[in-house]
Amino acid sequence: MRMPSEETCFAGTTSGLERVLADEARALGRVAGVQGGVEVTAAPGLHQEMCLRLRTATRVLLQLARLPPGGWERAAEAVARVDLRLLAPPGEPVWLESTVRAAGAPGPGPLRSWLARRWRRPVHEARGVDRLAGTRLVLQLLPGGGMLGADAAGEPLYRRGWRQEVDRAPMRETLAAGMLALAGWRDDEPLWDPMCGSGTVLIEAALRARRLVPGLGRAFAFERWAGHDPRAWAARRERAGAEALPAARAALRGSDVNAGALGTARRNARRAGVLGDLRLERADVRTLGPGGVPPGLLAANLPFGKRLGDRSALGGTFQAVAGALGGQFRAWRAALLTRDPDRLVRTMGRPASAVHPLDHGGLAVALCLFPPAVS
Repeated sequence: MRMPSEETCFAGTTSGLERVLADEARALGRVAGVQGGVEVTAAPGLHQEMCLRLRTATRVLLQLARLPPGGWERAAEAVARVDLRLLAPPGEPVWLESTVRAAGAPGPGPLRSWLARRWRRPVHEARGVDRLAGTRLVLQLLPGGGMLGADAAGEPLYRRGWRQEVDRAPMRETLAAGMLALAGWRDDEPLWDPMCGSGTVLIEAALRARRLVPGLGRAFAFERWAGHDPRAWAARRERAGAEALPAARAALRGSDVNAGALGTARRNARRAGVLGDLRLERADVRTLGPGGVPPGLLAANLPFGKRLGDRSALGGTFQAVAGALGGQFRAWRAALLTRDPDRLVRTMGRPASAVHPLDHGGLAVALCLFPPAVS
């Protein structure tokens, strides 16, 4: 069987982070923006590089077939030509996640039966299942065309492997990485999270500052594919790991009033291998000061009210953060994630330099960026 000289992959991301993902992916290949993410083309092994390195991608699909427009009949011909022998080992389950709206297309059940006859193996429904044994295929076919792809990651890419504990309002690692990118944070710039919770923002910052790629600590679905070369993958991982710096260059500080949350942050940071790069302390934002750390970025995932109590109490939190940024941290810029950007801006008493709508686990939120109160 002749191997292709290039491969094309789709990387999906959280709504609002498409531009950030495209900027990341340009280091790996030719990039085209598509709905929900980016399409990247490069040499074989691209799917491994994308799973290993992309900080804001939630999934990576290796394209098996590009499906032409013109209805189901033409698309079916392209799907039928796909050979699964280098992908799904004999006897391993095949799962299908499908979005099919082309003219004449069968429903989900008949579609799986049709594929099972052509591939001579059972095909099961995968929608709503993110932990499964076997090979997951994704079929997307709209009136303008589509794609059949294989899920290279398996579990979502925000599951880095180090966050085994969360606080009361967990943030996905991909969103934390996107926050830092949208804020223009430099990895030599001081960073302070005054409500650090389980430490997600700080840990993602430390990983980036250390040039530790996000996928080093976990396994991927492609490692079970029939054509997978374990030696080549081990060499790729080793090269990526060799890029790491011994320590972060910037001061990375975190604080929280909850001692339990700080304990969780320390354990998560230890699992991620960056505990030595962080300084964590118990403190209230109302009494917090930079303590000699030069101005940088103050970044926080502010409470939303949905899971942390009455939303009417959020006014006090906003006022406390505004007070810190108008007082001890007045020379710092800020990146604040909130569900109520209008109220936050009013409380700050000055306009935001940018407001980025984002998705936080299905909640519509916004990242508000503020310049320093004084230069």
